[in-house]
Amino acid sequence: MTDFPAPPAAPPRARRFSPLLALFVVFVVAGAALVATGVVTVLGYSTVRIGGRSMGTTIPAGEPVVLHWAGNHEIHRGDVVSFQADAFPDVPPGYHFVKRVIAIGGDRVVCCGPDNRLQVNGKPVTEPYLDSTVPLAAGALPFAARVPPGSIFVAGDRRDISDDSRRFASLPGGGAIPLSKVDGVITARGTIFSSRTLAPTTAFTDAGLPGASTADTGLPEGRSFAAGGAAVFLLGFIGAIVTVVLSAGRRRAAAGPPVR
Repeated sequence: MTDFPAPPAAPPRARRFSPLLALFVVFVVAGAALVATGVVTVLGYSTVRIGGRSMGTTIPAGEPVVLHWAGNHEIHRGDVVSFQADAFPDVPPGYHFVKRVIAIGGDRVVCCGPDNRLQVNGKPVTEPYLDSTVPLAAGALPFAARVPPGSIFVAGDRRDISDDSRRFASLPGGGAIPLSKVDGVITARGTIFSSRTLAPTTAFTDAGLPGASTADTGLPEGRSFAAGGAAVFLLGFIGAIVTVVLSAGRRRAAAGPPVR
């Protein structure tokens, strides 16, 4: 009996390009990029806790706050900052203070005018963040200082109990804080996971001084990027897996049962 050779195997069918799978892959890549952007942004912040009462009702004692690390962060009048306390004479290293910037490099700052208001470059400043339960006269410590370039001059919002630049204005250094001693700007009350952004003050721009206080929305934006990116990544990942599984099932069904 003559044996006939088996017919040649059919060439494998080329897999068709799946636009849906490509879309889900784009979702995965975009989601991962958003998560990375959000995480990097959030890592620029940290949670610190205020120990003293010198910031009054702006930041109550014992409350956690969010610090945006200084880096290239520009400091403006009205910003609330954390800094190394040994910038002041006779203060040992290791301590950190939180105060409000009331003057920057080049400013001349004086206390006080006839109405007990702070004067910066000859302009009286109305400060709405001061504790309203404390009369202005109670915190009107007389001083006059010229802030060196690359430095800031700070005071607490409870001027009657705050140890700050004003009390060191007549000593070497003039009470100024070198920017190298600044940890960063306090941007919110709460933690990096749940916080309420501090509203920037307009006290100094209302007085006619240039440079608005810092309005920092980086932390909530970073959290939004991370959460939104995670959702997009999961959608793309799950969609890609389902698409591959369904596509493989359709190919097996089209191929039919194996030949025996």
